[in-house]
Amino acid sequence: MNTPSIAAVAFTYMPYMAVFGFLAAWMYRWGILRNDRGPRVGGISAASEGALLIGFSTLVVGHVTTALAPGAMRALMGDLERVAVIETVGLVGAMLFSWGVGARLRQRWAALRAGVPQQETRVLVLALLLLSSLLGIYLTVRYRWITAWYAYVSVPYVRSLFVMEPQPASIVASPFAVQLHVLVFMALVASWPMAGLDWEELFPVKGVARRIAEAAPAAPGEAAR
Repeated sequence: MNTPSIAAVAFTYMPYMAVFGFLAAWMYRWGILRNDRGPRVGGISAASEGALLIGFSTLVVGHVTTALAPGAMRALMGDLERVAVIETVGLVGAMLFSWGVGARLRQRWAALRAGVPQQETRVLVLALLLLSSLLGIYLTVRYRWITAWYAYVSVPYVRSLFVMEPQPASIVASPFAVQLHVLVFMALVASWPMAGLDWEELFPVKGVARRIAEAAPAAPGEAAR
């Protein structure tokens, strides 16, 4: 009888452990901490907010579309030029997202060093998020097939987890950087509720809209000059 490898065991059970960790952390935050988000800290620049908004939107649309309609994405990837466009858009989105998350992390790190309470978990979660994004950039640059890998390997693996019949063989056979990317994402899922981050910190649509509204009245006067 073949004994499963450590990697196979990890990618079979750790996704479920990450989900249970998420639920436990969520119950602790809402049941014990009453979702106390602690004191507010300063904002980030308009450029960083814009990069975060565009990058987050690009990555979410790409990942969700591939997960929900893998057949359509595989058809799109039947042409090498389309694959190049898809990978380029994803790479730019990941770079913008990393820029924005890096700005948020720098902001929270400065608050932690200044003695602002409840910043440790926020710094940890943002660091994991930045690492996950940077690994995505590395994989896109290093492996020309990474978009196809997501459609043909990652999506079926995730679907097997949802039906409680995990099939980790394809992930185990993937390069170490791919496995690390998946493991970092699991750690991010498990620890996310503990940070108590507002979604506006990752998807600052209100902040960007406010900046646009504030700049709009000045436009006619500037044009007149």
